[in-house]
Amino acid sequence: MADPGTLGIIVKTALAALSDGRLRKGIGWTIAAILSPFILIIVVVISLLSGTTNHNNNAMYLSFDESSISANIPKEYRGHIEDMRRSFAMLDGKIRDINMQIEDGNSLDSIRIKAIFYSLYFGENQPSNIDKAKFVDCFIKYEELKRTVTDEGNEYEETYIVPVAITNLSEVYKNIEEKMGNSVAYESMSNANEIYYRIQYGTPAPNEGDGFTEWEDWVQGLTPEELEDLYNDLPNSDKGSKIVQLAMSRLGDPYSQEKRGQGRYTDCSYLTLWSYRQIGVNLPATAAEQARFCVKKKITISKKDLVPGDLVFWSHKPNGRFMNITHVGVYAGGGKVVDASYSKGKVVYRNLFDSNKQVLYGRPHILK
Repeated sequence: MADPGTLGIIVKTALAALSDGRLRKGIGWTIAAILSPFILIIVVVISLLSGTTNHNNNAMYLSFDESSISANIPKEYRGHIEDMRRSFAMLDGKIRDINMQIEDGNSLDSIRIKAIFYSLYFGENQPSNIDKAKFVDCFIKYEELKRTVTDEGNEYEETYIVPVAITNLSEVYKNIEEKMGNSVAYESMSNANEIYYRIQYGTPAPNEGDGFTEWEDWVQGLTPEELEDLYNDLPNSDKGSKIVQLAMSRLGDPYSQEKRGQGRYTDCSYLTLWSYRQIGVNLPATAAEQARFCVKKKITISKKDLVPGDLVFWSHKPNGRFMNITHVGVYAGGGKVVDASYSKGKVVYRNLFDSNKQVLYGRPHILK
C-alpha cells in the first residue's frame, strides 16, 4: 500500500484538478462527479493510516489558545503551531491598531481574520514572516469623511480618511488574491468557514441553507460552456405535479438541520428527499449530493426547460461540496419554488430567487 505521504500528494493533485476551471472544462463535470467519491475515500484512508485528522484538529485548537502543547503532538506540528501562535499575536496587534481608528463600531472580527490566515498558511514555511499589516488591510476599505474643526474661534470643514470593516467575504478574498498574490481555492474558503465556526461557536459550520449574507456576490464560477455540457433534452413526467403537491403539503413546517426528519422538522435537502421518496425515487441526503446524483444520471436540464417537480440548486457560498452547492428547492411552475428556507425558518412557497446563484437544474421525477 502507498504510504500516507504519497497518497497525500495524489489527493492534492486530484483536488487541484477538480478546482481548476480549465481542467474541469477539459474533463467535464460528469467525470469529476464520478472521481470525487474515490478522492474522498483516499482522504479517509489517509486519516486512518496516519491519524492526521486528530493532529490537524489539535493543531487548530492549540493555535487559537495558549494551553501547553502535549508531548504527543508530533514535532512537525509543534513547530507549525508555535509559528502560527506568533502569527496570531502579530495579527492581533494589527487588528487592534485598525479597530482604534474605526468609527462606526463595526470592528474587525479577529477570529475571522485568523481563521482565514490559518486556512491559507498553516503548514507553510514560517507564516510569521508574512506581512501582517498587508493581510489585515485585505479586510478593510477606506472612506473619506468630513468633520467640522474649530481653530482659534474659526470653524471650517476638513476631510479625513477612516478604515471601514468589510463584511462581504467575497470582497475579502478578492483583496487577498490581489494584495497577497494568493490564488484562494474554494476548499480553503470552506476550511476557513469551518475553523471560524468551531472556534467562535464550538459547532460545525452550516453547509446548507439560503441565509449566507456574508457571501452576497458569491458566484460559483462555472463557464457557460461548462453549464452547457450539463444540459440534457429530457421528457416531462406526470410525477412532477405530484412532487409539487407533496412539497406544498409541508408548507410552514419548521426548518432545522439538526432535527430534520424528526416530527415535522426539515431542511432544504430533506424536503426534496422526502417528497421524492413518496413517489419511489430515492435521492441522496444533501443538496450537493442530490446535484451530483442528477449529473451522474444525466438528468440535468437548462433553466428555460424547467417544469413543475424539477429541482433547482443554488450555491450561496463555498462549502467544499460538489459544485459548492448549498441549497435545493422544488420548482413549482410559474416562476415559483417550494423550499425549506433557513432565512425564513420554515418551508415556503415563493418566487424563484437569487438567479445569479442558481447553478444547476435536475429532473429526477423521470426516473422509474
